[in-house]
Amino acid sequence: MPKLYDVAILGATCGGYAAAARLAKKKRDVVVIDAPSDASTACPLLEWIPKTLADLPDIPKTLLNNVSASAFKKVQYINASYDDTADYSSPSIAGYVVDPRDLLAAFKARAKKAGVRATSTTTPPAIELQEEDVTVIGSHRTRGQALLICQGRPASAMAMLSQQARRSPLPPMTCVGLDVPLGTNTSADLHSTLHVVERPERSEYGMFFLGEKDLHLRIISTSAAAGNRAEELSGMLRGLQEADVLPGDLQIGKARGALWHPTAGAALELESHEAKRTLLAGSAGGFAESASGHTILPDVYSCLLAADTVDRALKGKNVQNELMTFRKTWRKELAEYLRPPTTSLQMLLPLLFVNKRIVTRFTRSLLYGEEI
Repeated sequence: MPKLYDVAILGATCGGYAAAARLAKKKRDVVVIDAPSDASTACPLLEWIPKTLADLPDIPKTLLNNVSASAFKKVQYINASYDDTADYSSPSIAGYVVDPRDLLAAFKARAKKAGVRATSTTTPPAIELQEEDVTVIGSHRTRGQALLICQGRPASAMAMLSQQARRSPLPPMTCVGLDVPLGTNTSADLHSTLHVVERPERSEYGMFFLGEKDLHLRIISTSAAAGNRAEELSGMLRGLQEADVLPGDLQIGKARGALWHPTAGAALELESHEAKRTLLAGSAGGFAESASGHTILPDVYSCLLAADTVDRALKGKNVQNELMTFRKTWRKELAEYLRPPTTSLQMLLPLLFVNKRIVTRFTRSLLYGEEI
């Protein structure tokens, strides 16, 4: 019979490893299962993160130093014609640009140092829920007294648990992105600024920002209509170059592209995040910010909250009753961040160029999920 761990975590994500390290610190025997996922829910290219990630409990202040994070203090908005801007400047760091692969490696190394075991399966996993434990069945069987599911989409996670997820009324979100190696003619100001670009289509807006060696561009869309997102992204890049906003010597031939679908705000619509001895967190729980589709902060934070809930549950006499408190906990800490603004950011973007008094509130909504 397979070894029985205190907690099995399905999902080798930043959040999964953060939860594992948190539980190991609490003297729990933990295993993280790296399994194939049915959908891309997070950006695999360069990503921005709000400064509040570094302020989460149990996240070492040195974490971002170890992944060559590039800080930005300024957010600049560019209109659809590329001939007008509106700026927000923070007195302190507003956020960072990171490579998610480096960030994941840092979370994994931290979990390994804490004594967390990692395993993998090459086949899509199945789950058996028992009265006293949960078994994840993949290339081999892994047992835990409790299970955290941190990857995939809510519908697929609920299907593994033989439950049905309610259809979300929120519009679907699609992101298309491109990492382009920088040339030699790059303005220093571009390196310390997050740029947001108005789009002619009101269900879309664009972004671009710079890492150490690459420029990242993306278009975020909440339209269900079919469209060639790659062409739209290429058109935005050409327009920014023709307006001399971006340099013309980018190494387009070496660009790397990706398409992903964040589970934006889905946590708010999910009827339950709990099953028998199981919690859904991260993307599996629908934890992604509604306005921008940002995933790293809600992934990590929801998984840390789930880890604390599981630890309390295993200490108590009624595991399931304690797991049911997760709903109240995450709503108190994350609901405001996840909740979509009363007016979409895409619709408000054009107003920034005629009423710059709302730029600060708009930016804080974009970065930190605050209500406009």
